[in-house]
Amino acid sequence: MDKQNVIKTVQKFLRIVHWTSILCLCFWILVPILGLFIPLEFANSHTEDTYIKIRFYGFPIAATLLILTGMIKRKHTLCLIVTKIILATCIAVFSFFVMIIVLFGSMCAWTTDKVFFENKRNPSIKIVQRSFGCGATDSTPATIKVFKIREITSDLIWVTEIDTTQIDKSEWIRIENKKQYE
Repeated sequence: MDKQNVIKTVQKFLRIVHWTSILCLCFWILVPILGLFIPLEFANSHTEDTYIKIRFYGFPIAATLLILTGMIKRKHTLCLIVTKIILATCIAVFSFFVMIIVLFGSMCAWTTDKVFFENKRNPSIKIVQRSFGCGATDSTPATIKVFKIREITSDLIWVTEIDTTQIDKSEWIRIENKKQYE
């Protein structure tokens, strides 16, 4: 392989890394923003924890790769390249600390306490009681509300608040909840 082919291959690889970094950063920024407006949630904590860990470590890496592949050119001087590398490292460390703050800020969560009803035609649709609490970081009592949950996949659910006095009881099967600690 001659030198020109090697340079072209490296440039293609760097473009792929650059655009992959942009896509990852956009995804990790847009998902939490969309989560504010769309009632889509993770169905289980394992999937959510995996997503958070990937985002936690991937965001600084993607930010660094984006800067390194998008801003460093062959025509730059060594001093400018070293400055950009130091800048990229500082941004990565800063984004890591931001992710730590976000991680500690997201300790609160909804948990499903009881299942009241299951839809007769579609058993993946349930009416449940959920509580919102912050665990040991919060001394106030949990907020308790009733929601309709539609299972989209085994990892995602669509959650909407519902008034059980307004539902057609003929469409629902009542679920008897047994006490967990008897």
